[in-house]
Amino acid sequence: MTQTFDDQKQPRQRRRPRLRLKIAAGSFAVFLGMGYAMGTFAAHAPTDVGIGAHSCASTIEMLGDAHFDRIVTAWSSGFISGSNAEALGETSRQRDIAAVSEASILRHVRTYCAANPTDTLSSAVEVLFTSLPAHP
Repeated sequence: MTQTFDDQKQPRQRRRPRLRLKIAAGSFAVFLGMGYAMGTFAAHAPTDVGIGAHSCASTIEMLGDAHFDRIVTAWSSGFISGSNAEALGETSRQRDIAAVSEASILRHVRTYCAANPTDTLSSAVEVLFTSLPAHP
């Protein structure tokens, strides 16, 4: 005897509500953990990242290599431009950056870092930026 569709035994209902609850609880735990990790990282994150975090002593050792010099001048130019753009609302803080060249950046970094070997490259470039004349 063959069973018809109506005669077939219905499959047992799966326990999906518990599975959904477990997924929701797991997702919540993951988000809590990520929030804690991000907060912990932000509290201990370095203020400088990339080449700007290099110490002046290590920067001095590597200056003279053409590739490293290009990296320093490119990073420094971006730092200076970004600092000037950040000051757009504050006209008293804007600087005239037209006179800044690759040679002047390298000259300043060498001089500053020789006198302050424990400082960072970003400190050297920040001093260069603040020493520029105010924008007219």
